[in-house]
Amino acid sequence: MDVLSVGAALVLVAAFVHPVAYRVPPLRALLETIMTLFALAAAALVAGQFHQTRRLRDLLLFGTLVALALTDFTANSLPAGLQLRSGGAFGAAFPFGQIIVAAGFVLSARTPSDRLVLSLRRPVLTAALLSVAACALAEITAWLLRGQLISGSSSRSGLQQALDHPLAFVALIAAAGLYAWASAEFAQRGLVEQSRVLSLLGKGVLLLCAARVYFLALPWSSSVEISLREALRLLAFGLIFTAVLRRDLEIRAGAARAAAAAERRRVAQDLHDGLAQDLAFIAAHWSTLGGDVDQEHPVMRAARHALAVSRDTISELSDTRSASARETLDGIAHELGDRFGIRVITDVAPDAALASDARDQVGRITREAIANAARHGHARHVLVTLKRNGAGKVLRVVDDGRGICERFSADDEGFGIRSMRDRAAGLGGTLNVRRKARSGTELEVHFP
Repeated sequence: MDVLSVGAALVLVAAFVHPVAYRVPPLRALLETIMTLFALAAAALVAGQFHQTRRLRDLLLFGTLVALALTDFTANSLPAGLQLRSGGAFGAAFPFGQIIVAAGFVLSARTPSDRLVLSLRRPVLTAALLSVAACALAEITAWLLRGQLISGSSSRSGLQQALDHPLAFVALIAAAGLYAWASAEFAQRGLVEQSRVLSLLGKGVLLLCAARVYFLALPWSSSVEISLREALRLLAFGLIFTAVLRRDLEIRAGAARAAAAAERRRVAQDLHDGLAQDLAFIAAHWSTLGGDVDQEHPVMRAARHALAVSRDTISELSDTRSASARETLDGIAHELGDRFGIRVITDVAPDAALASDARDQVGRITREAIANAARHGHARHVLVTLKRNGAGKVLRVVDDGRGICERFSADDEGFGIRSMRDRAAGLGGTLNVRRKARSGTELEVHFP
């Protein structure tokens, strides 16, 4: 159990033993505004990340953050800004809105990283509209059930008020339970994927869970008071924003590394096809010239030296022995994505490390598979994943193109597929190619 969990537990114990709140309307309004802005900024960042990754997890997280911003604005920021003692109908709808938000976090946490959204048109707009509709449904439900919900503040404790309103109590416990579930899922995913971002998200969601439980210690709805509950919520929003910002920086850094690797390969190829070839030609045909053809002639020596330097430079630029599997596949994805005008997404597990020879073969198979998807399948998106599977590893290349023939057999294989199959055999593995259920082609290589 980490320090944050212990701290949240101690805050809850203190709240039930001696609940304290201070009436500071301007500060409460400022804090609520900051929290809403944190949620909106995080949603905007995740929307940009989704355009880069097309991952379903990112889209679900975006919709969840939009719902979080809306529920916090209507139930907390707006009443606090107007200095209302209670949130009224908006405050009554808050428990239902929190259930929606918590459920969204659960869905996002449980979604594998290789699930993509490829066919949906305007997915970000669709997710935003669905979030708005869900929040509106929460408001309508609260209005219809207003007699069974808590809509005003009281001197009685939140627990006493909740017991007098069973439906509100059930909604609160349901939201807290979903938040706890989401936190555990994020933490587990963070360990499996070795992702600091997912771990931070899990901690932020855990604090939202603690803030939900804290409502039982103090009067249910007071929009002008400040307690440790607001500190928990502010820290939760801050951690969520920090996690999203960190992910954004990681994506940008990865794109920069991939672009640099692709540029190194391009420069090496240009040197090989241009300057190095010309220098080699000069060195080879110098003796055919009339006059002084001594091999130690200054021009001849300069040509040999320049050729050696260019070859060393080409070798250095082309050297991928120090590159990781992720860097290798990211570089290939960036290079071929630019060449064919398609989006290539990579998902490499941290524990899927490869030896130098295996990395080279996997890279060549990936390159051929992406090129086939673009040239023959007319794909717009390609997903490349490399993960462990028991004692071995699995390379998957999936596209959204036209797909191979349904009756595709070994007799229909062209040179490209045969070469990939040979490379897979060289890895001690097997290659399978099949048509996806709807459209596109899925290629899998299982190897030790």
